[in-house]
Amino acid sequence: MTPETAEQAAKIFLQCRDQGGKIDQLPDGCRPLTSEDGYQIQNAFLRLDGAFTMGWKVAATNQKTQSMLGVSQPFAGMLPNTALSLSPIDIPAGTFANPALEGEFAVLLGSDLPKINGPYDSESAMEAVAAVIPAVEIVDSRIGDRKAAGGQTLIAAGTVAGLVLGTPCADWQNLTLPAHKVALYIDSELKGEGDGSMVLGNPFNSLAWLANLCIDLGRPLTGGQIITLGTCTGLAPITLGSGSIVDFGSLGKIRLNFDL
Repeated sequence: MTPETAEQAAKIFLQCRDQGGKIDQLPDGCRPLTSEDGYQIQNAFLRLDGAFTMGWKVAATNQKTQSMLGVSQPFAGMLPNTALSLSPIDIPAGTFANPALEGEFAVLLGSDLPKINGPYDSESAMEAVAAVIPAVEIVDSRIGDRKAAGGQTLIAAGTVAGLVLGTPCADWQNLTLPAHKVALYIDSELKGEGDGSMVLGNPFNSLAWLANLCIDLGRPLTGGQIITLGTCTGLAPITLGSGSIVDFGSLGKIRLNFDL
């Protein structure tokens, strides 16, 4: 894919975001044919938007989500600086077109994850973690029929729309993330719950997967980046005028309200 073609696709996604619209598929002339094409379009999206990468998300980290999206493996999305915010937060009307929430574990990397002899696994990847952070991803897809769109187009549209962070936990070694429960409430009604085992069996497996992907892409993970590792609660749509509390137990709660 040429840089010009990637920019053409990125401009379509930017227009969808700015106008609150969706597409089912990119035009043939700028449709990604490979995963690498998809990540090139993400790069172009951030560049045209005047944003820079603060980290990544990992999506489709359990079989239910993969089945819903019609994919067989995870994929990654760049985290723009413009998507980050801190709990508690009131979100102005018009910020998102069709928001939905996911409760996730994120990590702050304290050191790089460069190319090594062989792939990273959960044990070697977690050595780079400085803190575990409770997080809520605000999903606002620019794809209408995501299952029909195909994995490459999902990657192309996969940049993070919004990520709300709670209080970082530097003493994360005492946590057992696969068994750590997360509950997502909207207007005091439970809308989703689960634990870290929903994230490739262990959230640090997700981090290792991403570290290996980023090496393959020629942009290894670096210290200071924030990585959100995949949903523990499933996806819960939210409407204007509603509020959400996501309870991470000992890691605290994240609070967000969507203003009318």
